[in-house]
Amino acid sequence: MAMRRTALFLVGAVLAAVLAGAEGHEEAQFVVRISAPHMLSPGRLGADVIVEGLRPEPQPTIEWTVAVGGQVVRRPTHPLIAPRVPASIDLPAGRIRVGGDVSVAEFTPVPPLEENLPISVEIVVRQGDTTAVARQTVVMRLPTVIVPGYLNDIAEAADPEVMSGFERRGFSAAGPSPDLFWFTYRSRALSLRDAAAALAAYVRNVVLRAAYAARINVVGYSLGGLIARWNIAFEPGWSRLVDRLILVATPNEGSVASYVYAWYPAGILARTRAARELLPTFPFWRPDPQSSWTIPPDGRNPTLAELNAHPLPESVRAYALYGRREGGTMSGVTGRFPNIGFSFGPGDGVVLTASALGLPVNGGGGVPGLTDRFVAAIDLGPQRHLQLLVVAAPKIADMLIDRTTTYRFGPVPCACRSRVQEAPRVLPLLDSL
Repeated sequence: MAMRRTALFLVGAVLAAVLAGAEGHEEAQFVVRISAPHMLSPGRLGADVIVEGLRPEPQPTIEWTVAVGGQVVRRPTHPLIAPRVPASIDLPAGRIRVGGDVSVAEFTPVPPLEENLPISVEIVVRQGDTTAVARQTVVMRLPTVIVPGYLNDIAEAADPEVMSGFERRGFSAAGPSPDLFWFTYRSRALSLRDAAAALAAYVRNVVLRAAYAARINVVGYSLGGLIARWNIAFEPGWSRLVDRLILVATPNEGSVASYVYAWYPAGILARTRAARELLPTFPFWRPDPQSSWTIPPDGRNPTLAELNAHPLPESVRAYALYGRREGGTMSGVTGRFPNIGFSFGPGDGVVLTASALGLPVNGGGGVPGLTDRFVAAIDLGPQRHLQLLVVAAPKIADMLIDRTTTYRFGPVPCACRSRVQEAPRVLPLLDSL
């Protein structure tokens, strides 16, 4: 019995020693991570490499692999001299810098972006027989300009709910190189043509100077969609400048509400130049229920008709997002004021679904050069016109990083590996400044 107790004691002591050794080995392991990337300046991305839990000896080493613009750049193994290493990727210069301004690797400079650019980074740190790995992929996106609708200038500021929908997906309207812009314009004073000229100047003087990009995405809400379309049709260079055009509740064939509200004494906001350019281009009036639909002499809209005569170029990826409430939107007027009757169709209360999609209404021809260019048409459900951009914002943010591929790293050979930290496959670029 005494011998058995002794044997059990020895076994327990050995197990305790083994477990103590295992715990000591776990404590000796370390972790490497990459801080949230942020823009230092247009085209220059920064982040810190942070290593925690290193032992005093032996000397740790670090190696880098960066995939950017179709190139894979490797920095061979070299001593790690500090547990926190500030690093930057300079696209215009084609350099990877650490510790401030020390160049450690070079690549072919990447010109201003014409498409979303994924940047993948792998950091391998070794100390003795222990290895720690951190991997992260960020996406530098083309700048996105939101062009709001009629009466946007009453608020004189960006809609916080809309901006929040984008920012929750990683977009940033702040910092030294933002990728989200809100264009405010004087909708009650400007015509469609004048508002489009103001947008072109804003993109030229603000957006392209702040962002490292040669192309942009445009989100046009209601009248804002027509302003964007006008520049694509008539402003030199815009057919090549715009990559994605997102039209949200845009009255591509006008809105009957613009005609009706202008007849009422309180409808002064429906009698501005911009509001008159929202009149329907489809037949929307008839003298009596037995007559065919036509366009009344006081309801013609030559400006929108001119725009709709210009097909959307195939180089622009266009999307239409719309509301659809059955029977909730004016589609026609019968009779003469003040003795009139109304016809209704699916829409958001202001814009018919067919108008948003460029489809025929009341026997009209639609907008073939627009509707057949849409990559996708997305039904946002029974939403009211004023809520559609808020509802659409997170969906649009996700759409704007489509067709993005990332670099896949191979296995890291090592004898013993500590925790491997990997970011999601695509991590939106956050501007932490």
